[in-house]
Amino acid sequence: MATIDWPTTAAYKPSALKWGVRTPRSGWQAFYTGQRQSVSHLADRMRVTVYLPPLGDMAASAEREAFFAEVSSAGHWLRLWHFHRTAPLGTLRGTPTVQAGALAGARTLYVQGTAGATLLGGDMLGAGGLLLQVGYAGCVADGAGVMAVPLALPLLTALSAAAAVTWFKPTGDFEVVAQDPTADYAVGSVQQGMQIELAQVLT
Repeated sequence: MATIDWPTTAAYKPSALKWGVRTPRSGWQAFYTGQRQSVSHLADRMRVTVYLPPLGDMAASAEREAFFAEVSSAGHWLRLWHFHRTAPLGTLRGTPTVQAGALAGARTLYVQGTAGATLLGGDMLGAGGLLLQVGYAGCVADGAGVMAVPLALPLLTALSAAAAVTWFKPTGDFEVVAQDPTADYAVGSVQQGMQIELAQVLT
């Protein structure tokens, strides 16, 4: 197996996206009060469904069919970014780093940026090979440029202090889940749109 960058040609440009999370958890309900509780097992995975458009070009159709057949058969991982947001909606730019080491399972990441820089809920960052999503509250850097970044999902692995933080097209590694992708054809050799379901993995 190998980790392959998501192709950038038109055949792989999404026509629609679905972003979400897969959260393993246990739940129970009190017998007398009916109160419900649940516990997350901190094994959350970012999940994305990529919808690809139909193709009329026979060569591009054949290549795309072969690409996803090989990805599924060989168990390759795909390195991709959030196609809808390539940069933060907040003002964080420059060369930020992890300000203090964080353990796996942490829900806050301290980032060293510049004073007053902001991150908004849903902004994407990259660090340690992970694609990270900023929690809904967002954050603002203090006078020393330190940001306490809330994370929508807990860290999958520990991050070391001084590790680089990517803000432009940050990427993570994803595996194909659910049903293997298939290529369907219509009259005139038009390849129908494809639906690829992926979940983030640890490198």
